[in-house]
Amino acid sequence: MNTVKQTRIHRIPAQKGVDPIDVFIDWYGDDQSQVTIRCWDSAWTSYWGAHGHQDIENYLAEVHNCSLVNRFARTQSPRELKWLKGICESIQFFFQENDFGKKEEKECVA
Repeated sequence: MNTVKQTRIHRIPAQKGVDPIDVFIDWYGDDQSQVTIRCWDSAWTSYWGAHGHQDIENYLAEVHNCSLVNRFARTQSPRELKWLKGICESIQFFFQENDFGKKEEKECVA
């Protein structure tokens, strides 16, 4: 069983039509993290056993938006995918603006 070595919380203000977001990160060390996203009355969670970065925030800032949407999506309903796309874009923008990862546009081709 993995032991949580650190928990970090990022509060992302509302932007571009997306409500405020809370991102909870449990870091287990050795590039292992669990990320929980909460927006309004919904939450999504995912575990990475190897994300290739010391901090998952760097990974979240750099990875293609579609990868994040697919990782967190509980269903493939168009409504959830559209909502998650906006949420993931807000998360990436926040981490990029706060000096995590590369600052480049990531376009999701649907």
